[in-house]
Amino acid sequence: MHDDSIGNFSAFRREWLIRGRNFGDGQVEVTATRFDRYMGAQHLSHMPRAKRGESENTEQNLIDAAKRAKQQVRLRCKAISADRMITLTYRENMMDKARLKKDFDALRRRLGRVQDFQYVAVAERQKRGAWHLHVAVRGRQNYRVLRSIWRSIVGEDNGNIDVRNPFRERGLRHKLASYISKYITKDFAEHALNEKRYWTSRGVVIPDQQSIAHLLADDPIDAIKVAFESVLKVGSKLDRCQAYWNQELGCFWLSTREN
Repeated sequence: MHDDSIGNFSAFRREWLIRGRNFGDGQVEVTATRFDRYMGAQHLSHMPRAKRGESENTEQNLIDAAKRAKQQVRLRCKAISADRMITLTYRENMMDKARLKKDFDALRRRLGRVQDFQYVAVAERQKRGAWHLHVAVRGRQNYRVLRSIWRSIVGEDNGNIDVRNPFRERGLRHKLASYISKYITKDFAEHALNEKRYWTSRGVVIPDQQSIAHLLADDPIDAIKVAFESVLKVGSKLDRCQAYWNQELGCFWLSTREN
């Protein structure tokens, strides 16, 4: 006997996983990710994966590591409510990254004696080869104290600092977090695969990612709609939010500003 239902069978089922993080001040991040599940071979998902760094595609491994670090930088900036960026520079063409780390360690130790110094720091190499450091912090900074300490470490005529909010508007910490994290992927080839790409203060707590919904839907609009609705349900606002959609990868990202 012929079964017409066989002709309606699809080997793949399109699924969407919606997840989110709530930072407690109106800042929420929600992602909707597409999965095309092969229904005829669920066991394939249990096959062991290659360990990180074992793949022969070294460049892709570096890119993937940079993306993971970029996400951590963005999340940590939000977790400490960073709203300003300190840039530490040298007048000399300082090309030793180990020295940059040593000098910054000296700065943060001395600042830690007089204040609660929470930070997320990302190094950037200039076109001339010199390193400088971008440091995300929270609250007003004493420019004179910072400059005095930095110059006492690197030389009176050698060091300089800049303190600013690149967006010059209150309530855009989510944009500052994205802004400083871009330096991670900009210079991804400057780092070894397992090298630390950012430096951060201890005790930074990133909210756990929570599952919001698991949908069976062919249309991405269904998943994106749930993402937006989940933001409104927790009282966050969509004014000046950030959003990203990649049709090829099937990935949607939404980030709101603080209330």
